[in-house]
Parts: sequence; C-alpha cells; structure tokens
Amino acid sequence: MRSDAPLPDPPTPAHLRALGIRTEELRIITPGEVWWRVHRTEGAFVLAWNQFRHFGPVSRFDPHPEPVGDHRHRAVWYGASTPDAALGEAFQADRTIDRVRERPFLTGLRFTRELQLLDLAADSIGAWVTRAGGTYAISTAPYTKTQNWARTIVEAFPDLEGVRYNSRFAGHVCAALFPPAQSAMPARPVLSLPLTHPELASRLAGAARRLGYLVI
Repeated sequence: MRSDAPLPDPPTPAHLRALGIRTEELRIITPGEVWWRVHRTEGAFVLAWNQFRHFGPVSRFDPHPEPVGDHRHRAVWYGASTPDAALGEAFQADRTIDRVRERPFLTGLRFTRELQLLDLAADSIGAWVTRAGGTYAISTAPYTKTQNWARTIVEAFPDLEGVRYNSRFAGHVCAALFPPAQSAMPARPVLSLPLTHPELASRLAGAARRLGYLVI
C-alpha cells in the first residue's frame, strides 16, 4: 500500500490479536532518551506534565469510546521526541506559539524504565500497519479514523504500552502512551519551564522558523 493511501477502518480486535505484533514491529524507548511535552497550566482540563488524560476522545490516538467525556478505564499521554514536535502539535490550531495564554510549559522527561511501543512511524523496521490492512496515513488521517484504530488496538492488546507515530506537523516522532505505561512516568522532569522564560527564547524562535509558526 502507498503511504499516502486513505486510511481504512481497522479490522476487528480478534483479527488483530490473531495477527499479533512481531518483534521488529515494536520500538523500545529507553530511560536515556528525553521526551518532550507542552502542557497548559491554566484553563480548562489542566493536567500535570506526567498525568494521563481520561477525558476524550479529542486527539489522534485517544482510545476513549464515544461520546466525549470522562472514561475512567481509558487514558492516554502524548509526548514528542523533540521540542519542535511538541510545539508543532500543541499549537497546530492557529500555528501560533502563544507563550502566555493558559500559561504553557515545555517539559522534558526521561522514563524510569524501558517502554515497548507499537511502531506506526514511517521509519519502522516492520510494517505492522500495512499487515493489519491499514496505511501510514494513520499518522495524518482524520481523528475519527485514527481514534477508531486506537480503540481497536487497545482492545486487542490490553497490555500494550503505547504507539509510536510521526507528528503531522513537525514530521518528528511522537508517542501516545496507554495505561500500562503509567508506571514508567518519572516523579521529576529533566527540565520544565514556562514558554515565557528567557532561556527558551532562542529555542522557540528556532522552532517557529522551522515550522513557519508565529510566536507571540
């Protein structure tokens, strides 16, 4: 299948369980890697930088069932492999990095143990999404499509710690973690600063230049 082909609906959970996940279709995230998150500290639905979100579905790989609301048995946490990807995803709506509204922070963290993620990114050694009847449009397709895949994946593989995929806006790798990964979340970040902090000025300017975003 071409990587730009439309994303079909997923097969049944039973079909995915029978298909399984091969070793080369998993990507190990090590405790030596720094992952990044932009999170708001004021406004509606504020979460701590290491807290999983039970409210949904609202984003790409939310495993929450419809309708939108609190689902105590389903949760997700999003992170990015680079600050650019974290900023690109967080400010995608109007492509403007607003350093003030809702007091956003940029936080970097290292997981406390290895994580095994189903690799859906374009640089995956395996090709699980193709074997499962999908396409690499899983990183760019409408949320209604990708959320359906996330729900089905979680139902088929309840012990799966998350998925690795490409940022739609920055191109770099992102991760959506599911509840089995919660035990890997650290108590303290490597770095956590408000976007208004002077130390972030050059980093934000560089990200904005690369992405074509504004900074205000």
